[in-house]
Amino acid sequence: MPEPTIPAETLERIAPAGSSLDYALRLAPAQRRGALQAVAAFSAEIRRVPLTVSEPDVARAKLQWWRTELARILDGGGDHPVAAPLAAAVRDHGLPGTDLRALLDEADRVLDGDRPETFAEQREHAERYGAAPLRLAARVLTDDDAADACATTLGGAVTLTRSLRLQGWAARHGDSDLPRAQLRQAGVSEQGPLLQADGQAPPALLDALRAQAEAVAPLYPQAARQAPAGRARRRALHPLAAYGAIHQALLTEIRRRGPAELIRGRITLPPLRKAWLAWRGRIAAT
Repeated sequence: MPEPTIPAETLERIAPAGSSLDYALRLAPAQRRGALQAVAAFSAEIRRVPLTVSEPDVARAKLQWWRTELARILDGGGDHPVAAPLAAAVRDHGLPGTDLRALLDEADRVLDGDRPETFAEQREHAERYGAAPLRLAARVLTDDDAADACATTLGGAVTLTRSLRLQGWAARHGDSDLPRAQLRQAGVSEQGPLLQADGQAPPALLDALRAQAEAVAPLYPQAARQAPAGRARRRALHPLAAYGAIHQALLTEIRRRGPAELIRGRITLPPLRKAWLAWRGRIAAT
């Protein structure tokens, strides 16, 4: 009997051609790609709830449904199209329910408007919640927890980098998730637009964004140092290395172009550069 798979339309939504996730999945061994897709699909389903449901009570009801559904998945069942592939991944690779539940906890935190006070607290949140998909992916690729430390640091770095990339939109809508202390130091309100009346960012806000980027940068080499020993294990983690390389390059581009450019629009990397970075990250992992 063939293994259950994620519907094609779901895959196109979560990992469209040319995306960072698409390139990372392409590097995964065929026999493990389905489990990685299941983890990515579940993560995407949970993360989109607070982003797409405008009524908080409805969003919380959806998340509660997902908690019940996850309990069924961990028991080998479930009704959602993602359930059967994820249940197979849990069974075949021993994926821990704690990291799957962490995704739900993070969605609840977003709905509650829980903002970190300091960068240390923001990093802690990123590594506890945001890094959960990468820890799960590492377990799929290695069938143990040897890469947990590496995946945690890398997942935190990726989460913080993606947050930085969205700061232009956030500044225009007053929804920045920069630490409260940084916003206060920048002299901007935590509520309402963060920009000045002329649409420009206050210099102190630009300084805060620049400091944030500089604080995230050392996490990528730290994750590399935490990679498990042994050539076979490092080779198994090729997809994570590629995914990290793409986001590290994105952070480098953010730092190069500066926070003012970040405010004007989202900074991205072209697909061909992502493909090259993914391949270079793969080689670096050997």
